[in-house]
Amino acid sequence: MHPILQQLIAQNPSLQASLPTHIGADGVAAAGIGTGYQALDDYLPWHGWPTGAMTEILTDTVGCGELSLLFPAMARLSHEKRPILCIGVPQTLFSPALRQAGIDVSRISQLNPAPTVKQFADNLWSTEQALKTGISGMVVLWSPPRANTAIESMRRLHLACLGRDTLLIHFRTTGCMAQPSPAWLRLNYSVSDTQVRLRVLKCRGQSLAPPLICLDRAAVQPMLFAHLAARLQLNTAVTTGHFVKPKNPMIDSSVAVTTQARSATSSLATPTASRFSH
Repeated sequence: MHPILQQLIAQNPSLQASLPTHIGADGVAAAGIGTGYQALDDYLPWHGWPTGAMTEILTDTVGCGELSLLFPAMARLSHEKRPILCIGVPQTLFSPALRQAGIDVSRISQLNPAPTVKQFADNLWSTEQALKTGISGMVVLWSPPRANTAIESMRRLHLACLGRDTLLIHFRTTGCMAQPSPAWLRLNYSVSDTQVRLRVLKCRGQSLAPPLICLDRAAVQPMLFAHLAARLQLNTAVTTGHFVKPKNPMIDSSVAVTTQARSATSSLATPTASRFSH
């Protein structure tokens, strides 16, 4: 926001009252829902995921635990008894993994899991209607790999979210990077053996130089990380005929298992009911 306009708003109580409650004097969301990861919270101007705005996470590696990035926020919202709606999830969510992350699964509902491209139009409409109610604490939408989302549809979702105390998270493929988007935050998500890498493509209220934020994969996805580390040890033993314990504790499964559980576990999928229960 321009400094002169910011000064006028600060001097005029009537203008302050006309601003949406989620907008600060600097023109960005005044507060967000903590991500659970200090490096990410420190960078984001909302000190967490922005409420009342769209966040896009772009990745081509669906099923590599990308949903676990949201687990800390989901746990917090579920214990505040806020509904969480997952629309178009590629595979039905695995409730034991959610419970281990501290999430109250009775607060999570799923709509159209594993959708076709033809069902995506229905998912867009359902997402817009859910946002307009303002009831959900978080709405998570997945776009199918070959779905072509018009910018008008994106704007409708963003406008439906504005002014509401709701997180809108939209998972899309990296092929959408070059397309315009009204989202306040856009992240390119990828993983290596030891890191979850988040390249910031767009962040309202931050400088134009997009950083690369690396999170310890053992902290974000301890179950999946431990499984991969064990498989690496087994492959090494089969190849060499010797079991060699890794010297780097970052790939030691015994270390990975002891990581804090509140921000942990992979979003591995298995068939369950569309509405969870204890």
